[in-house]
Amino acid sequence: MVFIDLTRSFPEPACTYPGDCVPECRRVQRDGYRVSVVVAGSHSGTHIDAPAHYIEDGLTIDQIPSETFIGPVTIVDLGHRRSAIHPEDIRTGMDAERIIIKTGYSEKTSFDPAYAYLDQDAADLVAASGIRVIGIDTPSIEAYDGTGDVHRRILGAGIPVIEYLDLSEVGEGDYYMIALPLKITDGDGAPARVIVQKEDV
Repeated sequence: MVFIDLTRSFPEPACTYPGDCVPECRRVQRDGYRVSVVVAGSHSGTHIDAPAHYIEDGLTIDQIPSETFIGPVTIVDLGHRRSAIHPEDIRTGMDAERIIIKTGYSEKTSFDPAYAYLDQDAADLVAASGIRVIGIDTPSIEAYDGTGDVHRRILGAGIPVIEYLDLSEVGEGDYYMIALPLKITDGDGAPARVIVQKEDV
């Protein structure tokens, strides 16, 4: 059984979204063993947004059933996209239980605000689709200068969002995904380890 890891390496301080906590991992050597002190925000690296990220009284990360993040997923490859993602770009994936959007951002090694993002119409499509989770390889599913309305529309429909995936080793197609966030009590989001297996393997 061969799985592909879609998780960005941690920490990657240069890739931190402006204004977020800059993640770090300090290694401390003690009497014959090593302990690491990890400093990170709930949206550091590859992470999952819970509805509570934007929605008052929305589900927190520890309240979302684990099975939401485990199961079939369809990856839609948009090539090297650096502009808005419209409904017609992702409509073919809307029949799936889960969808991940590949835009080519995985090659970036520092933060670049010129990334692809869902426009409001695409967010409306996702919210009405009945999918269980959506993911993307960019730092956010919303434009860098967005108002938060894209997040509010999708998270308001109870759909968690996986952001900042490393999709460099996968192509378009159907996969089986396991994406488990840290179980942070009352968390608005959490770093996650995300892996997939090709469905026809």
